[in-house]
Amino acid sequence: MEIKSEAKLTTFEAICMIVGNSIGTGIIAVPYLATKNSILDVVWMVALAYVVNVILHLIIAELSYNNGGVQLVKSFEGELFHGAAKKVFSWIVFVVYGLAIMIGVSGNINGGAQIFTNWFGMPLWAAQLVYYVIAGCVVFMGMKAVGVAQKYAVVLLIGIVAAMTAGTLMHPANTLYTSEFHWNNLLALYSMVVFATSANQAVIQVVKGLEGNPRRIRKSILIGFGLSSILVLIVTMTVLLGTKGEINKELAYMQLGESIGKWAVILAGIFSLFALLTTFWSNTLALRDVVHEQIHTENRISWLIATVPCILFAIFGVSSFIILTRIMSGVVILVSIMLVLTYGKSRRKAGASPICGVIGTVPFQVLMVISTILSAVGSLVPLS
Repeated sequence: MEIKSEAKLTTFEAICMIVGNSIGTGIIAVPYLATKNSILDVVWMVALAYVVNVILHLIIAELSYNNGGVQLVKSFEGELFHGAAKKVFSWIVFVVYGLAIMIGVSGNINGGAQIFTNWFGMPLWAAQLVYYVIAGCVVFMGMKAVGVAQKYAVVLLIGIVAAMTAGTLMHPANTLYTSEFHWNNLLALYSMVVFATSANQAVIQVVKGLEGNPRRIRKSILIGFGLSSILVLIVTMTVLLGTKGEINKELAYMQLGESIGKWAVILAGIFSLFALLTTFWSNTLALRDVVHEQIHTENRISWLIATVPCILFAIFGVSSFIILTRIMSGVVILVSIMLVLTYGKSRRKAGASPICGVIGTVPFQVLMVISTILSAVGSLVPLS
């Protein structure tokens, strides 16, 4: 099927779209959950999450490819729903899936606002508005602007992680954690690591931006999630090694900066801000596309329709972005079950698998359902 896109992406921009979408609120939350587990658990959870995310996102990419590069809601409508109730089910999924992303965006806005409040002493509501406007300018210009911004932001983030890692290793290090094993803690860690390295929205944008080229799509997914996993592991390790005192739930990397020195505080603040910005760009671009595909409004109008509720929810809703993050991770993971079912039907109908190949066969689909259930449980269980 022909893939129509508003802009073309280079392979590097596509990789950075995935990495940028991955590095956000989740990566900041992982170190705190890591303190509830042993360091060995962290390492193998990151490795397992990489495998799971590569398989899942190859499936997402091929499902979108089979439906002309559309977002998941329209893929569900085209493959799963039939008959008189087709539009009704489509609108139900549109509302549920859209709200899940909106919750994540609202949490993202709160996280960015907290940084502005710390830097400039602004009231929280004012910081939320400033962050929303500054972050929104990039997406307002379109997908190519987001791809270019992601490229430079990811290079900046990698540079900061390298500098912070070097700074951590130059100071006396903590003993790595060897917490007592508990299933709840391990499931919560798994859920957050999978969420922290996922990029559902970005992968669909990659399919469109690469004009449905299977080889380049696979390459972008394999490299993009590899980089994301490495960054999550390095950030978590450095926070555990270098942070003095109990690790903060909200902005652990900022706390690491305070433990290293004033220069590191500045870099940690910039890292936290851009980690949130890159996720905001991908998620609100996806929200824009979901709205555009559903009600056919112009792109910029669609973006406003999709994001104004996010800023309102951020201002009047839950104040802690980590709470919003866990809610979003649970809802989006549950939607993944419907995704796997839809992909199976789409693959049979297409009669070919140019992106997934053997990785998209039934055993892997079953594995994704099991992973989804475990992640959903992990996002809800109380920590021990």
